[in-house]
Amino acid sequence: MTLYCSQYCQEQAIGQRPGIDPNSIPTSGNVSTDLKRHVERISLENNSGHPVADSSPKWVAEHRHECGGVHWPAVLPAEIVLAGRVLVRTIEAKRKSNGAMDSPEALDLCHNYGCMTPETKLEIHIYAIVLTYCVQLSYAAEISLSGLSQLVVLISQIKVNSMAVVHMKSPDACEQGEHSGELSHTDNTLTNQIEQVRVGQAIYSTGSLFNHSCQPNVHAYFLSRHLFMRSTEFVESGYPLEISYGPQVGEGNLKDRQKLLEDQYSFRCQCSGCSELNLSDIVINALSCVKPSCFGAVVDRSMINGNRLGANWIQDVSTIRCLDQPLPVDKQKRDDASEVAHLLFEHKDDGLETDLGHCLNCRSYRDLESSQEAIRQAEVNIKRLQGRATSRKLDRRIIMDALESLDVLRLTMHAYNKYIAQVEDSFAEAFCLIGDFQSSVEHCKASIK
Repeated sequence: MTLYCSQYCQEQAIGQRPGIDPNSIPTSGNVSTDLKRHVERISLENNSGHPVADSSPKWVAEHRHECGGVHWPAVLPAEIVLAGRVLVRTIEAKRKSNGAMDSPEALDLCHNYGCMTPETKLEIHIYAIVLTYCVQLSYAAEISLSGLSQLVVLISQIKVNSMAVVHMKSPDACEQGEHSGELSHTDNTLTNQIEQVRVGQAIYSTGSLFNHSCQPNVHAYFLSRHLFMRSTEFVESGYPLEISYGPQVGEGNLKDRQKLLEDQYSFRCQCSGCSELNLSDIVINALSCVKPSCFGAVVDRSMINGNRLGANWIQDVSTIRCLDQPLPVDKQKRDDASEVAHLLFEHKDDGLETDLGHCLNCRSYRDLESSQEAIRQAEVNIKRLQGRATSRKLDRRIIMDALESLDVLRLTMHAYNKYIAQVEDSFAEAFCLIGDFQSSVEHCKASIK
């Protein structure tokens, strides 16, 4: 639900003041109780004749400086606009306290300014100057270039501590304007696309205290601007609660996760997901063994040529380098990894470079260059299918050509390769669009499997 600083701004933004029909509030079981209560509260306040934000004066001061027809909040990055709001809130609090309020630098948050590249530092300083000029339009007496260094620190703090506020969005449901929870009709077929969209940027002092893990035990979600945390598993007393700052095991390999966290947050992740051997890190981009009876993974060169992790990312993981010591993983995880790469557990002194192109179970060799060429050719038909599905211009000939390419991918890539699952999803959508729901279900099952 959008919040406005005043009824005037609300009317200027959408042309009229909307009322929400209480009868349109979702009642089906696929809507959480918290969300129902939130919608009911917003509906009541909207229909009562009092703008939601008007009942909270602090929200008016929070972004009053962005109103009046200025365009810079829409042009500057979200974290810079957020820095402006934090700065303005501090100024307003300082006015009320007769100058007793500390500077914006008093935010009890860490920053990584000292680890930034010269280019990033220059960018922050430029944004600080621009933001100072913009905020001066509303607070000329309180803002000057002499406080630029404090604003640079504030922006640095926000860059590593702010959280993206995300909501779930169903485009199909929005197009239909219905809230029945049923699958919507698109081109005479039943499709339902749900995605997580970024709707804002915010600072949460308590939320910033949570450490990162690539295998988090806490999930963060939002209702309006309120942050909620829920554990996703049983957490023993005294065990840390950890969220994901973005990368997670299974969504990217170790090299990519480490690089993202080091570039954005300037730390090297040492969570359980990065200090232990994970099945997904082996197979997420792996090729299949040339022997049909072998389920082993073949490591491609792209998995080991990391820029910052050295030549061998698997040797960089302590549990693989020191297999003579007990592995800090349970038996199930060890068995899962051993199913596709049991040689890693038997040849701890061998570098992965010696196994490049060889199956990690039986050492059978796969020609990497010819395999990559086969994948590139197969992707031509796959991308054509995905493009036609987006434009809703599909026919069975395109699908049949893409199915032949899928067979090539299945013969070349490992069954657990993430790209295979993504392609299966594309086929599920394509068959759904032409009304072949049975085939769509089969490809959905293949993707999940």
